[in-house]
Amino acid sequence: MYSPQEESFYIEPVKKIPIMGDYDVIVVGGGPAGCAAALSSARHGAKTLLIEKDGYLGGAAVSQLVCVILSTNGADFQGVWHEFMGVMKKKGGVYEDEIKVNRNNRVTGTFDPEIVKYTWDELLSEAGVRVLHHVWVSDVIVEDKAIRGILIETKVGRRAVFGRRIIDCTGDGNICAQAGVPWDQGSNTSKYAMACTKILRLGNVCKPKDFPTEEHLQIIGEGFKKALDNGEYSSPVITTGRILNYIKSWSWALPRHRKELMLVTSRVLNVDPLDPEDLTRAEREGREQAWQVADFYKRYVPGCENSYLLDTSNHIGVRASRRINGLTMVTAEDVINFCKYPDEIAKGSWDIDIWPPDSYTAPAVDRNSEEYKERAEKLGEGEYYSIRYGCIVAKDIDNLLVAGRCVSSDYIAQASLRIQQTCMSTGQAAGTAAAISLQENVTPRELDPDKVISQLKVDRSKVEPAFKCLPNLQHN
Repeated sequence: MYSPQEESFYIEPVKKIPIMGDYDVIVVGGGPAGCAAALSSARHGAKTLLIEKDGYLGGAAVSQLVCVILSTNGADFQGVWHEFMGVMKKKGGVYEDEIKVNRNNRVTGTFDPEIVKYTWDELLSEAGVRVLHHVWVSDVIVEDKAIRGILIETKVGRRAVFGRRIIDCTGDGNICAQAGVPWDQGSNTSKYAMACTKILRLGNVCKPKDFPTEEHLQIIGEGFKKALDNGEYSSPVITTGRILNYIKSWSWALPRHRKELMLVTSRVLNVDPLDPEDLTRAEREGREQAWQVADFYKRYVPGCENSYLLDTSNHIGVRASRRINGLTMVTAEDVINFCKYPDEIAKGSWDIDIWPPDSYTAPAVDRNSEEYKERAEKLGEGEYYSIRYGCIVAKDIDNLLVAGRCVSSDYIAQASLRIQQTCMSTGQAAGTAAAISLQENVTPRELDPDKVISQLKVDRSKVEPAFKCLPNLQHN
């Protein structure tokens, strides 16, 4: 008889596993990278399956409520991103007159996370992608340095699906890790990469015009002092005063008269996003912070007197975890020096956006540093760096591609390339590469990158910019 005290592992009995299907391309993960990968793969003739553990598509934009448009110059808005946002605009999920472009060409805006789900449903259905929700990948079948199939857990038991090309768009590089691909995590000094965040939404907000003015900030400051003196809150985000910075910078109004605010106003520290114990703690701690933040806004922030906590994100917001080892790597030097390469399949131009994993008060980006100001000036002029083809080709496994924040990069580079439009661009490239490699009967590592790049240029040139207000600095 099995005894937990006697054994530290369990040997699973051999059993027959029903096969659910055979595909040209299997994409795992239905976030921005996975949706773009599946869309591109199917459009280039590959029989494509997209596997998503949740009951909807959209990834962090939906499950973590990261429903913001952010770019330093628009150079990283490419291809599928424009198409996706164009459909969102038609459905009333985003409005052009609410997209802001400042004098340095920095782009900001918000979109409706609910319409994200329906938009991806529609685009992928039209392309003929088969989507499978509510399943979890438990293992991979590796033979002769290639993934032959994937084992998934369903409510009726374990099933197998087979594919000729696999694209890991899990964000955490789960498929690559299960297949034995080497990977890195965290910085040189810590496995903890960045702080996590539980985003919340407030309803029934009457946001004052030009909020926050100096008068608003004075009122909030007086309320903050009162709350601190009375010991009203225990959340470090409030007690350290960090919430005052968030109110200035991270209070986002959602589209069109909805009287809602999306607040990026929590930090959970020292979280290993691969550890279920840490993730459980982060979810609970994030919710506690969210409730206290919502109460603070209701009591002390002008326009929020009658507000209520509408919801918190379904999943804790994870900014970084695994970084897969690929044929090449995006490095800090590439990002800092805006390096360009001939095998470029995507562009990155976001800030080096590191949320320290062990501090409630340290800024994600030091906007007062000379390095930041110099880089911001170049970004405002349209600078960007290349993400190379080899960064989406996993090391050691012949038929495995990767897209999204877990592409091959170092810690500094991941802090820049992890945002949604860049994930879509790498996803589009991975899906295109998977399909072309099948047509050419070569592995992704053997495929000539020029063939992928040429096809991407054709595909991206067919798409009109989603918004006319974007800076005239875009690059195909």
